[in-house]
Amino acid sequence: MKELIIKYRKIIISIIIIFLSIFLYSNKPYSLYDINYLQKINKKSAENSKDFYLDKMKKTINNNDSIEKKIFYVKKNQNLGYILEKVGIQTPNKILEKKKNNCLYNIYVNDKITIESKGKKLYSIERKNNSISCIYKTEDNSIKKVNKNLEADQDIEQYIFFNNIDNSFYKSALKSGLSPNEIMSLADIFGWDIDFSLEIRKGDSFGVVIDRRFLGEKYIGSDIKYAVFKNKKKVIEAYRYKKKYYNFKGVSLQKQFLKAPVDFYRISSHFNKKRLHPIFKTARPHLGTDYAAPKGTPVYSTGDGTIIYKGRKGGYGNTIIVKHGNIYSTLYAHFSKYKKGTYVGKKVKQKEIIGYVGSTGYATGPHVHYEFRVRGIHKNVLKIKFKKGKRLNKKTINKMKSIHQKNIPIYLWLNKTM
Repeated sequence: MKELIIKYRKIIISIIIIFLSIFLYSNKPYSLYDINYLQKINKKSAENSKDFYLDKMKKTINNNDSIEKKIFYVKKNQNLGYILEKVGIQTPNKILEKKKNNCLYNIYVNDKITIESKGKKLYSIERKNNSISCIYKTEDNSIKKVNKNLEADQDIEQYIFFNNIDNSFYKSALKSGLSPNEIMSLADIFGWDIDFSLEIRKGDSFGVVIDRRFLGEKYIGSDIKYAVFKNKKKVIEAYRYKKKYYNFKGVSLQKQFLKAPVDFYRISSHFNKKRLHPIFKTARPHLGTDYAAPKGTPVYSTGDGTIIYKGRKGGYGNTIIVKHGNIYSTLYAHFSKYKKGTYVGKKVKQKEIIGYVGSTGYATGPHVHYEFRVRGIHKNVLKIKFKKGKRLNKKTINKMKSIHQKNIPIYLWLNKTM
């Protein structure tokens, strides 16, 4: 027996190491970058693991389908046509036009030229030096000169994060590597389709493809290019186009009303016409939905409208009523305080803060009481089906798709991996 153990000890040790690795890492958040959450985004720390996902992607994405990025530094007697010819790409007519706004017509020694292509198909050309940043994109056949004083030194880095939700969307998103502001942006995107205080379930998952912008080493902002949320049996995708989000068919994710007036918190009392009142201990109709949240939590208007009431209202305490056109109105009660600048007659936008959670009036704890009325009649907001968002025309849908074309293999991989 000892001889067998000695003979196969290397194999036995290898098997033990494999099982230990599976045990130690199987419960880790599925972040493609495997980085710890950083309170302040640090470019160097993030860059240490930026390309972690590429090895896994190679197994599921054909390398021939991926976008190639090639960098050249202009040498003496070279022009852009010469450089493009080296990579087998024909020079676009737009670049050959001798116009004032064509910052690619003339290039100079030591200019940095970055070309993104797939085979002979060109996606973009960027020219960069100490005084200019100039970009040509085939998706809209445009040349744009970036203001040096504002953005020329801006670096845009693409990141991918995803995770399964255990019991808290917010905590799971933090573990994946997203910052608090990025999490709020992600919740905003899906806020019309998912009630984060009621509909999140263990086993739900999310993924994002995000651009983080840096000025030198300083982080200056993020844009979510693509997001996907798997909620129960629903799979919702979001594609960014002109600062708004649409599904792949070009239908806007923005609906007439948000699902809830607060983010992430639990429902403490449902719509019920025969509810036992917690204070008076008698059966009284509860014609709204109560969202329990810490005092001071921002409360949003769930749709575009006009404030028609602001003030103390009996058991409601501090209250605001918003009218949405001729049919709908919403009521928000128990505020600890109002948002500065709110007044009767003010027009408010969807997701605009109007006040903060409190417990004024008849309330046993901090929450916002939310009512939804159709022509003055109370309705259970959780059972109402709102109108779908507007749809882009066919030409605009194709423009949106062309912007995302080079990332489609990444989106497919992300959906499959979640």
